[in-house]
Amino acid sequence: MAKLVSSELRELFTRGAVRCAIVSLCGAAGSACGSDEATTAASNPGGSVAVDGLVVQLDDGTIEGDWAGSARRFLKIPFAKPPLGALRWRAPTPNEPWSGVRHEAAFAENCAQLQDQGSPASNNEDCLYLNVWSPEPAPDHAPVMVWIHGGGNFSGGAGIPIPTTEQLWYDGQVFAEKQGVVLVTIQYRLGPFGFFAHPELGDEGQPVGNQGLQDQRLALKWVKKNIAKFGGDPGNVTIFGESAGSADVCYHVASPGSRGLFQRAISQSGGCTIRSVGPELGPAEVGAQMKAYGAAVGCPDGADQLDCLRNATVEDLLANANQPAPGGGEVRQSPWSFAAVIDGPQGFLPDTVRTLFENGDIAHVPYLFGSNNDEGTTFLVRATRLTSEAEYMADLELRFGAAAAEVAAVYPPSKFGGDVNAARERVIGDSGVVCGTHDTARLARAAGLEVYMYNFNVWWSIVPSLLHAGHAAEISHVFGTPWLPQPDPSSVSVAEGMNGYWARFARSGNPNGDGAPAIWPEFKEADERLQLDAEWSALTNFRTEECAFWRKHFGVE
Repeated sequence: MAKLVSSELRELFTRGAVRCAIVSLCGAAGSACGSDEATTAASNPGGSVAVDGLVVQLDDGTIEGDWAGSARRFLKIPFAKPPLGALRWRAPTPNEPWSGVRHEAAFAENCAQLQDQGSPASNNEDCLYLNVWSPEPAPDHAPVMVWIHGGGNFSGGAGIPIPTTEQLWYDGQVFAEKQGVVLVTIQYRLGPFGFFAHPELGDEGQPVGNQGLQDQRLALKWVKKNIAKFGGDPGNVTIFGESAGSADVCYHVASPGSRGLFQRAISQSGGCTIRSVGPELGPAEVGAQMKAYGAAVGCPDGADQLDCLRNATVEDLLANANQPAPGGGEVRQSPWSFAAVIDGPQGFLPDTVRTLFENGDIAHVPYLFGSNNDEGTTFLVRATRLTSEAEYMADLELRFGAAAAEVAAVYPPSKFGGDVNAARERVIGDSGVVCGTHDTARLARAAGLEVYMYNFNVWWSIVPSLLHAGHAAEISHVFGTPWLPQPDPSSVSVAEGMNGYWARFARSGNPNGDGAPAIWPEFKEADERLQLDAEWSALTNFRTEECAFWRKHFGVE
């Protein structure tokens, strides 16, 4: 990516240092020249530690950013040592300080992954970096928002484009410019690198699994330590994410070790209290899977299997991981999976997430949830289209076995104008995303949290006739940057409204306030939520019966 700052601008933002040198020659500056305290006092008369301009001095070293419109953007800031060699699968540790001025004009390469429909392949393990957008001049105690990207916890990255386009997906410029928010995007280890619960890790005194979640927590600790330098309030941090990032937000709400690192939470299209494969497993149950995976990579089970795996190539580790392939609608079985695990009282998850929520043993912070009207379309975009009700029933039997007839009774094609593909899309979307998000929202409300919910209902500009308001369609609207190949004032208006709602929630814990297009009702007994489209309608009992069915199907009621 090209640098966004010219040599003339570089001279402008360094003029303070030049001026200090000139004054020093005249004998008037004294020892104040070059001190952080003097720079801060000059830029921020109120005494804030925030620093204006494109050069920011952190405890670890100096960084230089670029202009993104009228906002400042700082890319590829390290928050952990590269997890290479002996550090592969170990808990992340803070990065080493650096000398000189660190300036990055491009995002960090994605963490290691196979190609996905929304993200390119990567063999990179040196990937634990974050990015910051901040208003200029630097604000004082601005709300901070930390974005956790999606991708099933096996793909994605902080610097990827909207699929099929060249437009940055997670662009913090609008939040910084228009909302006065300090916006952070982070990367974390994925798949077999980020969720590898091998029992030998415990023998090394390391957490067993959940490495990606530990990466996210370390990034949040970095934010708490450093974000004031960019004008952010370390005591007002909102974590938000979509899909797997949404579930990860939920895991942080449940995890005792993450408390105090954030004060609000937003989960877009994903909860963490219902899993189709059952509750989270402990290392003992997962250990056999990880040993079998190691053998498939070429490292036989034994005392030195972990050492052998640390010497394995990224290519071999990825090739044997059975990474899912979303979008094709396949029903896949794997002898191992890489997901969050129960790792004990001193780990990330001391119990199943559902138990923690039901016991109220979670972070008591305002929590905003939601999902998209047509979540299932994105997961079936490359699937073979169904042509008859018989094929629909066969598909349900493949997915749900003996429960297929019960599913069909709740989702008969007649409910969708006889369209069997629309019926299947609704089944996939409700069972996997809509009702899972709804379940976590219900448990959060029961635990006493202030909860808000939405249904996003604006068709994606990417193949709109096929995707409708599918999974991930809301993201660019949240960031205030909808991808619009043709002018669409209505979509732009919705994006502006959503960007404002998210920022107000980050500021106060309530999305309502001046400039809101409509009153957003709190999520209570009538399952109230706001529909995010041009009408801004308040909904009640949205798919309540369908979600009750899925709770029963998954055995949580």
